Amino acid sequence: MKKEYGKLTPAQFAELIQFVPTLLKLIDDLGKHMASVSGSRFDDVMTGDYGDYCHIYETPFIHHLSVVIVALNRHGDVHAMSGASDPQEAVLEVLRTLDQVEDDRPLHEAFDESTALALIYALGRTVISISTYGRSISGLLDDVRERNDQGALFKAVRMDRAVIGCPTAMRLISRAQLRDNKAFFKRLRSALAGPGKKQWEGREPMRYAFILLNEMGVQLTEAELETLMVDVLKAYPRNPGARKNLRAQYQQFRKYKTI
Repeated sequence: MKKEYGKLTPAQFAELIQFVPTLLKLIDDLGKHMASVSGSRFDDVMTGDYGDYCHIYETPFIHHLSVVIVALNRHGDVHAMSGASDPQEAVLEVLRTLDQVEDDRPLHEAFDESTALALIYALGRTVISISTYGRSISGLLDDVRERNDQGALFKAVRMDRAVIGCPTAMRLISRAQLRDNKAFFKRLRSALAGPGKKQWEGREPMRYAFILLNEMGVQLTEAELETLMVDVLKAYPRNPGARKNLRAQYQQFRKYKTI
């Protein structure tokens, strides 16, 4: 089967991108559920050492994802999908029936329930970060370490306030405290308010499409990019400035080595 876009056919690419809103809703539902349960119920479930889950953000995104897969005892499923004749189609088969899955398999013995839930929650926050900024929280903290990028820190904190517990964040916070940097703490206070809805609504499928292209090493001409985003994926509206705007954003995503 010819795959015009790296490892994906146009139909596979479109179906994968169409799943993004569903994924974001599942993450939103999880967050609302964890926030709404009674304090006693929360404490009954979250009895383990989950308080330092933010440290997973100090590792690459792929490591974070791998840890969650192992915690959920899904590594065998992932191995089977990777060995399929068409791994991408195998992934789509799982996504098509995600809302029908009733899986009571136990967690991996190395993880208790509270730690697993915290890691899943953190993965959800980083998926929202990718939707908002085109970068995982791990990637944003990488930018802080490599380029001393304060803006990346504030973006990460908006996605998950627990980021302030990460060593990478604490180095900048400690420096700002020692320097009595009031402007820094004003921006940090704003970031602690969390993301505004306008920040992450409307263009999530487009951002994921750019990420997939980048991760697969696919390079497209301006015309090909417009066809993909406007006609195939329906991820960007057709208008006179579409090609120019898509090119600019495409170039921005290509600067990132990884999400």
